[in-house]
Amino acid sequence: MRQGRAIWAMLLLAAILALAFPGFVAIAAGVEVGLAVANLGATSQARVAVEFEKVASSKGWTVITTNAAGSWSTFTSQMENLVSRRVRAIVVAMADLPSIQPAIDSALRANIPVVAIDSGYVPGIVVNITMNNFVAGAKVAQYLVDRLGGEGNVILFKFQQHFGTRQRGKIMDTVLTEYPRIKVLAQHELPPAGFVQDAQAAMENFLARYGDRIDAVFAPWDDPAAAIAQAIMAAGYKRDHMFVVGIDGTRQAYDMIRAGTPFVATIAQPLEAYADEAVRIVEELVVHGKTKEQVTGGVPTIYLDAPLITPANVPR
Repeated sequence: MRQGRAIWAMLLLAAILALAFPGFVAIAAGVEVGLAVANLGATSQARVAVEFEKVASSKGWTVITTNAAGSWSTFTSQMENLVSRRVRAIVVAMADLPSIQPAIDSALRANIPVVAIDSGYVPGIVVNITMNNFVAGAKVAQYLVDRLGGEGNVILFKFQQHFGTRQRGKIMDTVLTEYPRIKVLAQHELPPAGFVQDAQAAMENFLARYGDRIDAVFAPWDDPAAAIAQAIMAAGYKRDHMFVVGIDGTRQAYDMIRAGTPFVATIAQPLEAYADEAVRIVEELVVHGKTKEQVTGGVPTIYLDAPLITPANVPR
């Protein structure tokens, strides 16, 4: 009898807590979250995934991480599977949102909030967490032309399938309009998969074609930038002959900048901070029951700062 009364008391307490604190039920039951990543082969995306999984797991959540390996059709399919599994929220990392719109629509119909990390914005997304890619592109582009002294020959590597890299490339083009004595020798579009090998092979071809006429190379993120720098070194050139700039702030980039290789500048994306902010937003939405407006302040994008890193300030 006494045991029965204790059980009823516990059930009553749980009911009271559930009414007073809607998030209590979610906390008690645990939270299953989907993390859909465009390509874990990219260092930046792998860093986001590792941090998100670490922080979410520390809260007792279950994280289902998917890797589209650069394919938007695969990304869409994987997101649809997460929707079918009825996860509490989906976080998409480094996606091209228009390319996965059908999966976003499916999530919205299922009342599953979608939070984006460095993926741009489309209606229905809770928020996009990123740096300002126009600003990042401007910082590294200005550094490139300043280092050239406003004169020389450049190679431009581009990637159009991601809003951020697309914006960085557009800003590079815009900055160059102010420097008529800088000539673009060639441009190359990177693929969504195998971009490291492609960047190195393309740079080897450019070196064979243009040789020491090349003064600088722009790469839209650090992984291909490192491959380009390695191709330059393999051809016998040093930093004083030609140099490369990238964007992300990977450990490899810092090591190469510090070591005096042709890799001379990057933008330090706060990748772990993106993941931390995504966890916070998911927690506020699905655990504490707050509205999108309460969590984001009604803005479509949360911008975090990203400094320019050069030989003058590269972390030790």
